[in-house]
Amino acid sequence: MKVPMKIFNLKNILIFLVVAFFAYSALETINPTNKIAVLEIYGVIKNPKKYLESIEKIKEDKSIKALIVRIDSPGGTVGSSQEIYNSLMNLNNFMPVVSSIVDIGASGGYLVACGTSYIFANSGSITGSIGVISQYYDASELIKFLKFKVEVIKSGQLKDIGSPLKKLDDNERKLLNELIKDVHRQFELVVKERRKLTDTEIEKISDGRIFSGNQALALKLIDAIGGLESAKAYVEKNIDLYDLKLEYFPRKKRKLIDRIIPLLNGESLGTNFAKKLYYLYSPNF
Repeated sequence: MKVPMKIFNLKNILIFLVVAFFAYSALETINPTNKIAVLEIYGVIKNPKKYLESIEKIKEDKSIKALIVRIDSPGGTVGSSQEIYNSLMNLNNFMPVVSSIVDIGASGGYLVACGTSYIFANSGSITGSIGVISQYYDASELIKFLKFKVEVIKSGQLKDIGSPLKKLDDNERKLLNELIKDVHRQFELVVKERRKLTDTEIEKISDGRIFSGNQALALKLIDAIGGLESAKAYVEKNIDLYDLKLEYFPRKKRKLIDRIIPLLNGESLGTNFAKKLYYLYSPNF
């Protein structure tokens, strides 16, 4: 029996391919392939929104059996780092969550790692920097030199604390020091509890210094030396499922400007430093 050639025309082939695609998608939804999510946290942490949304998607996806948090960050703002940490702590109740430090997982980046149940780092990774930094710029002498006059109307004595238009007085400096110490204690407490450290051990490492992966292992700041493959093998053994596909988050399309200037997305850290506290390892500042 001869098959009519018109059956194989382009229109029919396209219709068949579209139907086949939707059928395959439906089957994937009904019988999803088990996989491991990889949450990539790169650069300075300044806005947790994309990470929190990704964590929620990972939590809701029943085909995802575990999460590896891939960290290459010197840290970031205190609140943003804490929000990601808290979300990861919650996710631990639903699936295994481990972290893998690439080149640097310091300060707020290390706080994020503490939200996972097991921490990997490369032997030469930089981690630690358990501390808080906030910088305030004093441009009062420059303003005086330029003979500018600035009038400030405020509702309270400390309303303009940290303003670059004037020097910090002793009372303001004392208040800011107390603020920094309180936030630092919060960081110390998290590390002490999550890493099961003694008072002596936490005191030794919480002065802002950094450590290599090998040093961090000896100090109990991480659990093992290794990269992404080591983290994947550990997770697969933990859940007794093997050769799982990795799915990366956040899902995004990179803009051309992000390829040219990938570190800061075109924003100035200098402006933000005058307004916020940072869990940030910043050797270049």
